[in-house]
Amino acid sequence: MTYRPSPFSRFDDMPYGTVDEPGRDIASLNYILYILGFFTGVTAVVGVVLAYVRRGRSYGSVRSHFDWQIRIFWHCVLAFIAIGVLHAVIIGLGAITFGVGLVFLVIPWALGIAWLVWTIWAIAKGMRRLNRHLPIA
Repeated sequence: MTYRPSPFSRFDDMPYGTVDEPGRDIASLNYILYILGFFTGVTAVVGVVLAYVRRGRSYGSVRSHFDWQIRIFWHCVLAFIAIGVLHAVIIGLGAITFGVGLVFLVIPWALGIAWLVWTIWAIAKGMRRLNRHLPIA
């Protein structure tokens, strides 16, 4: 692979590894599974299992992508639990205050939207850097 940088390219846009890095196709598949996980949930679990299995056999930029995918998964699990507990607490507060406390449901909803935006950003960042043969920095 020959790469000729243009005068307008940044340093981090340059390719890092070779096209034939082992595990690169599985890393791409994992990002797709994570996107599908927004609709099913199960595919994200399959993706993290694949990332754990393939991480030991990978090196370089692909290894960093498997680590990134594992980190995305566990951040999402923790966010899902925290938002769910907060939602349940506010529902309980609403029951105690005869519905007045339900106005605070805006908080877990906003956190859920922030979680969604961060997750989409993390997946897009990973896909972009994987396509450019760059590690997650």
